[in-house]
Amino acid sequence: MDKINAIFLLFLVTGTIPIIEGCHEKEDTQYPEISVIQPLPGSIYENGDTIKFKAVFSDNQNLKNVEISLVDPDNKPMLATLSQIPGQNPFTHQGDYVIDDPFLPGGIYQLRFRATDGLNVTNKFIEIQIHELAKKLLYPIVVTHPEPGKWKAYRLTNNDEWKEFYIQSGDYIGSAVNSPASQFYMCGITISHLVAIKLPDGAPLWNVKPGIHLSQRWFEGIEFSYPQLYVTCAEGNIRGFDKTGSEIYKSDTYAAAVPHLAVTTKNFIIASFKDAFSNNRFLIAFHNPGGLMINQKFIQSDVTALLQTTADKVLVFSNSDGLGNISLYNGADNTLIPMHPFYKGTFKEAKCLDSDNYLIASSAGLYRYQLSNNSLTPFVMKLINSQIACDNTSGLIYTCSGKMLEVYTFPFASLVASYSLPDTAIDLHLLFNK
Repeated sequence: MDKINAIFLLFLVTGTIPIIEGCHEKEDTQYPEISVIQPLPGSIYENGDTIKFKAVFSDNQNLKNVEISLVDPDNKPMLATLSQIPGQNPFTHQGDYVIDDPFLPGGIYQLRFRATDGLNVTNKFIEIQIHELAKKLLYPIVVTHPEPGKWKAYRLTNNDEWKEFYIQSGDYIGSAVNSPASQFYMCGITISHLVAIKLPDGAPLWNVKPGIHLSQRWFEGIEFSYPQLYVTCAEGNIRGFDKTGSEIYKSDTYAAAVPHLAVTTKNFIIASFKDAFSNNRFLIAFHNPGGLMINQKFIQSDVTALLQTTADKVLVFSNSDGLGNISLYNGADNTLIPMHPFYKGTFKEAKCLDSDNYLIASSAGLYRYQLSNNSLTPFVMKLINSQIACDNTSGLIYTCSGKMLEVYTFPFASLVASYSLPDTAIDLHLLFNK
C-alpha cells in the first residue's frame, strides 16, 4: 500500500510541474525605446513660444502610454503633461507643447519623454533653455458711468483710441483685472452678476449670480490677487474664484458686520468689515487657504484701502471725523500700529507702486507715502479724489480725474501723456502681459 501511495504521489508531483510552469509567462525585462527627433538639445525658447516635438516610441511587446512634459533639473513638472495612448507599435508622436505660464522663471529645463509598457518605464530628457517673460504694460482700462443703470468698460488701443469692450446694465460695485489670464471682471451689488470677460475682444467667459441676503445686498467688493479673484459678500465672508469661475475658497462667516475690502498676505486674507447700523468697524484675518477666522480687531474708522507690505502686515488707509489716517495691521499678532495722520482731508483710495512706495488719492490731491521713512508728501495737488493705477515696470503713475487720463513719472511727477476719456471714469486698471 505504501508503494502504491508513493507512485501516486510521484505521478501527482511530476504531472503538475508543467501546468505550474505554463501559468507563468516569461517576465518582460525589456524597456521601451524612445528616439527624439524634435526638439534638438540646447534649443532656446521664449516664454509663450510653442515647442514643436516629434518622437518615436517602441517596445518589444506593447506600448501602454506615452507622455511629454516640461520638468526642472530636479525632474519636477513645471507645465501640463501631454498624455497619449499609442495606436500602434512603434508609435510616432508629434505636436505642439505650449509654454503658457507667464510666471515661469527663465533657466534650463528638460522636455521629458516617457513611455511605459505597463511594467517598464523609460524616460528620455532633452535639455532646453527658456527665457523669462519680461513684464510689460499692454494697455489701461477704464470703467465709466455714462447714464443711470449703465456701465461701460474701455481699453486703450495702439492708435490711442478708446475701444468699448463691455456694457453692463443694472448696478455696480467694482471691477478687477487678471493680467496672466487676460480677463476682466465686473460685478454689481444685488442685480448684476459677477462676470468674467476675455481681453482684448470682450467675449463673455462665465458669470456668478448674486445670492440673497437680508440687507438686500450681496457683492460688496472685488479684488484680484494672483491666482484668484476674491469677492466679499454681504453674508459676512470672502469667496475666491479661479479663472474658470469655480469657487475654490470660502472663508468663515463673520455675521456681526459686512465685509468690504480684502487683501491677501503670506498666510491670511485680511478684510475690513463694518456694521451699517452702528459705528462698529473691524479688521478680520482669515487663514489662507483654509478660511478659518484667526483674529479680529475693533477699529474706529472707515477703511478705504488695504495694501500688503511684507509677510502678514498690511497698510490700512482709513478716514475718521473728516480726516485720514495710515496704520499698519499685523494679521499674525492682531496688532494695529498708527503710522501717519492726514490732517488735510480724507482718503479715497491708495495703490502700491512697490514695497516701499504708495500713491494715495485724497480730497486734497494725490500724495506719496513712503513706508521706510514713514513720510507723506504731495505728488500732484490738482488731482482731487482721482483713480490711480501704478505701472511698476516703468515707474509711471496713471490717474483718472473727470474725463481725462494722465500719466506721470515717479518720483518726479512729470506729466508725460494725457488722454481724453469717453466719459467720467469711476475705475482704472492696467493690463500687463503677466
